[in-house]
Amino acid sequence: MRAVALAALVALVALSSSSAHADPDPRRKVAVIEYRSGSAALQGIAKRVAAAIGKATSLELLGPDQMRAVYGDSIDQAIVKCSGEAECVAKIGAKVGAASVILVGISELGDAILTMQLIDVKTHAVGNRIADSLPVDSVPTDANVDAYLQRLLPPTDFVRFGVIDIVANLAGASVTVGGKSRGVTPIESLKLPAPATYDIRIEKQGYVPYTTKVKLPPDGTMKVEAELSRRGAGAAWYQHWYVLAGAGLLVAGAAGTTIYFATQAPTNDRISVTGEVR
Repeated sequence: MRAVALAALVALVALSSSSAHADPDPRRKVAVIEYRSGSAALQGIAKRVAAAIGKATSLELLGPDQMRAVYGDSIDQAIVKCSGEAECVAKIGAKVGAASVILVGISELGDAILTMQLIDVKTHAVGNRIADSLPVDSVPTDANVDAYLQRLLPPTDFVRFGVIDIVANLAGASVTVGGKSRGVTPIESLKLPAPATYDIRIEKQGYVPYTTKVKLPPDGTMKVEAELSRRGAGAAWYQHWYVLAGAGLLVAGAAGTTIYFATQAPTNDRISVTGEVR
């Protein structure tokens, strides 16, 4: 019976699969729903698929629980009515504003048959499909689920991103992030692969360059506020040599550095400095 099931799966995948769209938005909204056809096997598999996607990608995810909250209690009836038909499932995705739907199907043909379809909401097309035959009492491991997703989703979905928002006090300053020119200020927020560390340099002729380094977390946003000062401008009071010598200051780094007063005072004052301290 297992051999028959596997043969049926090969034919099913061959008939149903098509090429996925090239480089889809790796932060698009994706809905995960479950359709059962007379099988009680693999309980909770759709929730596990959603959880694995949340850990491995930057996709905006609506898992089975979120789908019920957004779509309403009638979602179960809607899924049953679709019977796995891609166009009908795409309409469910459209109602919740999703770009794609992952339909997790469970049925039995001697063994438990697990299928996953990646359905494009706009075109109603099945971008990719995988299938596996499992003993009815088996439980796929986390590694199994991750392997399914690697086959189902495009590789670009597994590149995670964060956002760096750069705000400068001058217009027309050149911005370099990670060694690449990103334009001039004012500049739109930058969506970059994460986690990663990026060197940032903002410069304009006649002004002291602003430099810093940030660690960008996945799915996070970091705001960098840069204040450039004119070269040769008068030093602030805390930059004069006699203030530095008398207070015993420790100065490190560039713009945005914090200066700590190392004196005998019972409390330490702290000043945030923008621009390089020369």
